[in-house]
Amino acid sequence: MGPVKRPGVGDTGLLSLRGWVQRILLFHLVCFTWVFFRAPSFGQAIHYLAGLSRFEWRPEYWTATKFLVAFTLPLFLLDLLLEARSEEYAFERHPEMVRIAFASCLVIGVTLFAANAITAFIYFQF
Repeated sequence: MGPVKRPGVGDTGLLSLRGWVQRILLFHLVCFTWVFFRAPSFGQAIHYLAGLSRFEWRPEYWTATKFLVAFTLPLFLLDLLLEARSEEYAFERHPEMVRIAFASCLVIGVTLFAANAITAFIYFQF
């Protein structure tokens, strides 16, 4: 019996150009559909998408870009590491106490950086 082939590994693996193109296209498709999901009406979604054709740089975009990189780069690197190790989650092959400590740090981090205002769950808008 040969090795078990995991989904996402092989011709769409970590170093595959085809795999990266598929990931990028899927990400943009999901973002595109979220516009229609979040907009109060179809017309407002179309208006929002039409606004994407006009781009002008504003100084506040630099701050948003720094925050985006600071939060997504570590997660992206962790994802690459897990993909290279064929693991499903961080510290999968470590002792239980290490996993508990890591999970605790994540919970504390989310608690400290969580929004301080109550926001309605997305499905309550409908």
